[in-house]
Amino acid sequence: MARYVVSSLKSAITPAGAVLDRIIGPGWTATPSSLLDLLEGGSHEFVLEGGDHWLAAQPDARGVLRIVVVDGAGNEVQANLLPHWQIEDHRRRLDVRRNWWQRLLDPDAA
Repeated sequence: MARYVVSSLKSAITPAGAVLDRIIGPGWTATPSSLLDLLEGGSHEFVLEGGDHWLAAQPDARGVLRIVVVDGAGNEVQANLLPHWQIEDHRRRLDVRRNWWQRLLDPDAA
């Protein structure tokens, strides 16, 4: 069984709110759909950095698989109980830096 360490969970802001966009570890990155494919096969394990919690694929009430965090006993752990793994609220920077060619075309633009 292949074992991977998950170092961060990245989210994307959508009209429905924040959704899981990327799962990242040392030397690899995966989308939620590709991670579900690997978890369904049963030959891959994804451990959160620190080793106490795992990522698992569990069906919701409609039977759709979703990615959840589980503890050593296999119980689902809510994200708010894992403060260092909470989804960050990504905010757009107010001072967006322009590319060199944008500054060249219009040096006086804000």
